[in-house]
Amino acid sequence: MIIEYRCSKGRSKADSWDAQAQLLTSKPPYEIKITARGSCFHMICGQYLHGNFLCIPSNGVATELAALSDTFWNLERFMNNHPDFSQADAISIVYALKAIRSYIDI
Repeated sequence: MIIEYRCSKGRSKADSWDAQAQLLTSKPPYEIKITARGSCFHMICGQYLHGNFLCIPSNGVATELAALSDTFWNLERFMNNHPDFSQADAISIVYALKAIRSYIDI
């Protein structure tokens, strides 16, 4: 299943872009392929004892998540834990979580 979504860095159209999230698995932990602005990420998300998590194994990324719709907290947490990621890539990943939330059980 491919889900199209819009990312935004600010309020202007110049600060927004289109992206895709492809749900690769239908059971947790969920695998999702994110494509946006020339970047592509294969991520895994799910739940563990203390809440939600996100991993991008090929990039050495692992972080806790709030609710998938909480883009502010998830972006802050992601950027604090992985400052080497570009802000645009982090936004694309966090907005993907929000876009897929109604298709997965987290």
